[in-house]
Amino acid sequence: MLIEVEHWSGAGNRFVIVDNRKKEINNQWNILVSYLCKRNNLPNAEGLLVLLEIDKNKSICIYDFYNPDGSTGVMCGNGARCAVRHAALTENFSSNQIELILNGCSYKSKLLDNDRVALEFPLYKELRFIDDWTYVNVGSHHVIIDARYLIKSIDDFYQFDLIKFANENLNLYRNKIGINNINLNLAYFINDQSNIYLRTYENGVFHETQACGTGAISTAIAFWKKNIINNNIIQIIPISQRFLTVHLDIDQKKENILGMTLEGDAQQDAPSTLFDTTSMAYI
Repeated sequence: MLIEVEHWSGAGNRFVIVDNRKKEINNQWNILVSYLCKRNNLPNAEGLLVLLEIDKNKSICIYDFYNPDGSTGVMCGNGARCAVRHAALTENFSSNQIELILNGCSYKSKLLDNDRVALEFPLYKELRFIDDWTYVNVGSHHVIIDARYLIKSIDDFYQFDLIKFANENLNLYRNKIGINNINLNLAYFINDQSNIYLRTYENGVFHETQACGTGAISTAIAFWKKNIINNNIIQIIPISQRFLTVHLDIDQKKENILGMTLEGDAQQDAPSTLFDTTSMAYI
């Protein structure tokens, strides 16, 4: 069977999207995803979004997300924003306020100008300060490392071998947290209260990605809670250089975070292609 595959990215984080509202494929996505992410003449995708349902009258869209290794059930911030804009373009929504249900969890979102989407997150589920690093659970699990402990300049930050570091140290972080499926973030802060440079090694991809939405949210939380940064609007600069903006909702005493919003671009990067589910290859 041939299926149409769309190619999208959110802030440089690359995804493939398949419309399965006709339910032509059932319970095979965890097998198909690794093949769908290996694209012809394009860099490998870093996740799969499957459209399950759209209710245009209620401005609701329902998707499932899969990592390239077939795992699912985790939050993907940039993928979620791509899903929202994909649904809006697919059904030409009249409202710019859209409810997304991703892997069974509901999120509020808003379409903005210049292909940007803002997605609201509930309060993080867990926050731990361990040694000189931070663990945050925002629907996916993140370790945030202040890069200033490892490097001395922005040039060092970009030249740092993150993949080697992850391979050598991930088990240490896993053991200390007691969770296997963690993402590793290297965050570099220059004396500026608005900008954080970020690199992320993502679980399920097992490689560095061009951007990570939940990594951006987690980094902003960690740096604000540790008083490294005081602003509640924080620019995250990923490897792609396609900026993400994190808005922290702070209480009146400026002591606690009440919620978070992730804002960034979401756009189709290349024309749709056909994938053959029999040969497990693009044609």
